[in-house]
Amino acid sequence: MQEEAEASQIFTPEMIDKMARIWTRSIITLIDVRFQNVASQYPLEQYKMPSSMFIYACGGEAQIQLNDTTFGMDRFGLVHGGKGSLLSISPKGESVRTFMVFYKAELPLFFKKYLQQLLEQANPFVQQFGYTPSNPILLLDWFQQMMNGWNRGKAMDQLQAKSFLYQLIHGVYRDFEAGEVRYLQPDPACSAKIYLDKHYRKPIMFQEIADMFGISGGQLTRLFKKKEGMSLQEYLIQRRIEAACHDLKHTEATIKEIATGSGFADEKNLFRMFKKYYKMTPSDYRKINALSMQVNGIDNDSHFLYNERELAGLVKSYRDGESTMFGQVRSKEMILAAAMSMMLLLSACTSGAPANNGGTVNPVPAQTQQTTQPEVSETKASEEVSQTRTISTVKGDVEVPNNPQRVVVDYLVGDVVALGVTPLGVARAERSGTETVFANQITDSIRVKMEPEDIMTLEPDLIILAWGEEHYEDLSKIAPTIYVPYGDMTTEERIHFIGDVLNKPEEIKTVLNAYAEKIEEAKLAFQNAGLSDVTITMGEFSDKSNYIAGAKHAVGELVYNELQMQAPSKVQTDIIDADKYWGDISMEVLPAYVGDYVISLGDTEVPADNAVWKSLPVVQHNRIVKVGTSLSWSTDIMTSSALIDHIVNQLLALAK
Repeated sequence: MQEEAEASQIFTPEMIDKMARIWTRSIITLIDVRFQNVASQYPLEQYKMPSSMFIYACGGEAQIQLNDTTFGMDRFGLVHGGKGSLLSISPKGESVRTFMVFYKAELPLFFKKYLQQLLEQANPFVQQFGYTPSNPILLLDWFQQMMNGWNRGKAMDQLQAKSFLYQLIHGVYRDFEAGEVRYLQPDPACSAKIYLDKHYRKPIMFQEIADMFGISGGQLTRLFKKKEGMSLQEYLIQRRIEAACHDLKHTEATIKEIATGSGFADEKNLFRMFKKYYKMTPSDYRKINALSMQVNGIDNDSHFLYNERELAGLVKSYRDGESTMFGQVRSKEMILAAAMSMMLLLSACTSGAPANNGGTVNPVPAQTQQTTQPEVSETKASEEVSQTRTISTVKGDVEVPNNPQRVVVDYLVGDVVALGVTPLGVARAERSGTETVFANQITDSIRVKMEPEDIMTLEPDLIILAWGEEHYEDLSKIAPTIYVPYGDMTTEERIHFIGDVLNKPEEIKTVLNAYAEKIEEAKLAFQNAGLSDVTITMGEFSDKSNYIAGAKHAVGELVYNELQMQAPSKVQTDIIDADKYWGDISMEVLPAYVGDYVISLGDTEVPADNAVWKSLPVVQHNRIVKVGTSLSWSTDIMTSSALIDHIVNQLLALAK
């Protein structure tokens, strides 16, 4: 089955190892262990899980549903889901015995940064899966002993219960590692679509949907776009506009009521979406559809015949949304103008204006014409639109100032500065060491911690957040906050996104053109120096361990993907093709991963007396480019530009 194939791809040996590392280093709290005999006449329905849970059902056939995914169970089934998941259990026979283990996971301060990096790749605490264990009787014994120990209430008994939880986790991963179990994994894109179809009228955070599957918001966005041909945000807007169109046609509700009922934040948001997708206001849409129904209903005996889609012989679809009428091509604008003219004509005929002796109608003076309340509110909304804009992000729609003046940015300072904006507040610049690249541009910027208490004192009108996602909700209450998933974006995509947020369309072109020219100049310099075909190894090297960077690393992305330099074959197959951020390589096997040149990242030095290191040709011939933390830590475009200059100059010097 497709679901099984997808599951086998997720539970790879590498992914299992990462999840085991997360479990080992996290703080696990066992909250409760329960037993319930679920009867067919009283099934468990839509139980909202208060924490992460393991559910073990046995003793008969049943359907176990977790959110929108159903797992069919024969006699034994183990299911796991994260906090907030909806659980349903429907026995096919009389009943099934069900054990439930509630637990909570927290990150310790010491390993927090390391674990956060791993959690971006796999989050075992919210991961949703169901499978039949290889040794169901052993698991049944563990669950029974876990529940008995927990219910006795003594500290030693509950400690033993927690030890059984760890045995359970180890047993589950051993089953997955063996690859002989039958497990099902939901399709995140399909489940996300079902979720949006059900909840589009409510406020939606895409990251919360992604959390259901233990993947990042960027991953969910890519999967959804690949499957549906549009982004999550585009699909959500489409569903909301469809609902608004239905209500505009078939109800007498106000524009504000329809906007709120369709899931839009307010009528301004609905107004903007209609202008973008329909090139008209909601009131115009309502009038035209009302007019269409009136015209069709004037004479019931003189209608054109309908075929399956339209009025036969009157209007035919033509190209991308244009229509032909009586054999001539008419644009959408002409059709709209004709409809509006018809509406004005009808209103003139029914206005009751007195006629003069000559039989002509006295025109209504312009100053006496009235507009409806919706048009007045939309005029006001239109004026407000000029002051704010809506940006689509992985966190949902965010309304930002048209020309933000007090911007706070945490990590991608160089992107903001390059686009011509001097931040009011900056964070992490000093810590990363990248401040030297754009020091002159941020001399007046205030250094702050990216925490709500510090940011609140600056009274910003826009916050750009690329690190510390855990602060997003609190920061968004202070000012419009844009989360930039920089790890899921190319340099070009990121500059376009941030430039759109800052409303800098011309600067986007200038910055990207300059960056593209720098890339091409670097390639030409390498070609002229005979360096186009040399192999490059990048990493952090020390006497104990070596971290070899792949193409997902910031510098690896630049060197391998943008400058298109070659990697040694072992680096290519073991790290880049395996989609790793970097590989942990021992000193003994390091020579197989070292190319013609080495780019040494960070400030760690390999001891000069290390025999393996000294034997490397790149060391003997001094073909090592040093890149300190100040240039290797950040991915903003100004730092990347400086890094290109540094690498080009160093490689050209070594080549001579």
